[in-house]
Amino acid sequence: MSPSEPAFHLWIAVDEARVMTALAPLKVTRSPLRHEWGSITDLRAVPAGPESSKVPGVIVLCAVAVLVSAVLCGSGAPVLVVLFLVALLLALGLAGIMSKKPPPQVEAPDQAAFPTLHHTLTGGEEREDFLDLVELAERAGRALPGVSPVVDSTEGAELLAQVLWEASDVLSRRQQLRTQVRRQQQPATTGDASSHVSQALTEQRRRVSGLWGETEAELARIRDALELAAVAAENAAHDPSAGEAVREAYRELADIYGERY
Repeated sequence: MSPSEPAFHLWIAVDEARVMTALAPLKVTRSPLRHEWGSITDLRAVPAGPESSKVPGVIVLCAVAVLVSAVLCGSGAPVLVVLFLVALLLALGLAGIMSKKPPPQVEAPDQAAFPTLHHTLTGGEEREDFLDLVELAERAGRALPGVSPVVDSTEGAELLAQVLWEASDVLSRRQQLRTQVRRQQQPATTGDASSHVSQALTEQRRRVSGLWGETEAELARIRDALELAAVAAENAAHDPSAGEAVREAYRELADIYGERY
């Protein structure tokens, strides 16, 4: 990487419903857990805890309402005015006590302006697969300082981030294909097998099946490369002769990202 090129930095943000990756800053509402490692900023929403009992709040509100009404009546205010003000106080107070805070959510301030710099995973399988890959990449990243004579730590960490970005792109494509695959698994309507419609459906099934297989193969390659990078670096810390395996692992990671970008 030449000095004139900007450093690659990947943002990952996770809430209860989705995982988002971006090459632009992301946010998660309500004070997320923030973890920075290598060329990655990882934001995780803090799960909302069980709601506390609302009874104490209601009791305090009723006590305040009684106190306000007593003060107003003591000052000679008309009964209708007192009732209106107390009812308004109770309504506003109960609305505040009973309201539920929205769960923490991922926010992408630059997504509308730069949609291609963002990938969103909402499917359960895609989210789980990506987070598994993040764990593998972080494991490899922790072992990088021990193999610095073989792989530059900064460049290695940046390469791990680039491959995770590629992984999120592959999973995003698989997510889009999943709906079509499920639709194809539904019983087909009977009809003339030689008709143009039937032939078009058959061709579409073949194309979707091929694309699905390609994404699975790409993910398997990424997973194997990240696991090799982690295992090779961990072994090299105890066996200096394992340095060539580390080089090979990071060459494979570079090929995975370089073939696409």
